[in-house]
Amino acid sequence: MRINLSELIEENVINQQIGDNISNYYLNKKENGVNKLFVIFGVLGALLIGLGILLIIAHNWDNFSHNIKVVFAFVPLLSAQILCIYLLAKRSESIAWKEGAATFLFLSVGASISLVSQIYHISGDLSTFLLVWMSLSLPVIYLMNSSFTSLLYLIGITVYSCEAGYWSSQVGLPYLYWILLILAIPHYLGLIKHMSGSNFTRFHNLLIVMSIVISLGTVTKHNYELRNIAYLSLFGIFLLIDRVPIFQKNKEHNLIFEIVGFSGSMFILFNLSFSWFWNQLSITHYSIYQLVVTWEMIPVIITTLIALILLFEKFRAQTLSRIRPVELLFLVYILIYILFGSIPSMAIIFINILILFLGVSTIIIGLRRNHTGVLNLGLLIITILVICRFFDTELSFVLRGSLFIGIGIGFFFMNYRMLKKRKNEN
Repeated sequence: MRINLSELIEENVINQQIGDNISNYYLNKKENGVNKLFVIFGVLGALLIGLGILLIIAHNWDNFSHNIKVVFAFVPLLSAQILCIYLLAKRSESIAWKEGAATFLFLSVGASISLVSQIYHISGDLSTFLLVWMSLSLPVIYLMNSSFTSLLYLIGITVYSCEAGYWSSQVGLPYLYWILLILAIPHYLGLIKHMSGSNFTRFHNLLIVMSIVISLGTVTKHNYELRNIAYLSLFGIFLLIDRVPIFQKNKEHNLIFEIVGFSGSMFILFNLSFSWFWNQLSITHYSIYQLVVTWEMIPVIITTLIALILLFEKFRAQTLSRIRPVELLFLVYILIYILFGSIPSMAIIFINILILFLGVSTIIIGLRRNHTGVLNLGLLIITILVICRFFDTELSFVLRGSLFIGIGIGFFFMNYRMLKKRKNEN
């Protein structure tokens, strides 16, 4: 049934102002939907045009003279620049056109670099090419205010980090990645402030989190002792990200930080619950001086300090009881590492106790909040712990089976209890 606003106004069901507000709401909603479609098709169009030009040029490349090759190397780049200048001067309000032109310019920069390198036989590896490409493309993000170019840029610097830090035959420490990432943060913060509910912001949340998680390993891979501390501190930052003022207003959009922070912390903790890490650590345990003078100590200090600052801010704003145990995980692990790093048996016992405590505390939080998802998450943690101990202990199969049966009964009982509680409340 369609509602006639003019009829409701005439019958005094609603007044004129409310009718105008309703009309404007649905008009803006419709326009926003159309604008989103224009942006999507504009970006797709730019990608297809850019790839089509590259394919045509590549197919006939060997038939071109040297001068023609040079012209084709710069024509897409100049065309994209002219288009961007025109849009900034005449149609700066059109998001779809700006996103499409910025994407075309981003691709043209990479194509021109590769073509010029091929024409003049300039040698270089993939990491150098990506570094130059991303550095030259960075201004496009801000000049065109292009979020899609920012996403492509984040993908590019992540691939550069992996190529330079993991895949290259001359593996190094790609510290330039962190500079490139920091230079892109102002645009990301602008999205959070002005477009917190947009899909561009959600994709930036995901890409930035995954990019940092992937790239942190490139600067901590030579010392596995410090790598776990750096990663647990990073995941602690994700869990405490709502202490940053700009993220406090948009807590509903911080879910990706919460998911990665919690799951990443638990993954490392379960990995540390096995004996192989601590046995190897007791053999190759470095002195404090040896660890302090390593390059890997830099990311450890930075991530841990940031996590401590955020934890202190949360402690100052809330009571200690409001702080979740998983948010303290990076601190607890540092203490276990310092006190029992050379005593594998004690370290393993404390890690397993810590996992069990986290599982039980998560169940208690779920019961207090009357939240089935949190309750089952706690039960899942305990289940995974039992499965891990299933493979590295000498318990009998009867006892192992009994443990699984007990946990299964626990799942049914706890969920039944919560559902019954909800029914009684209703």
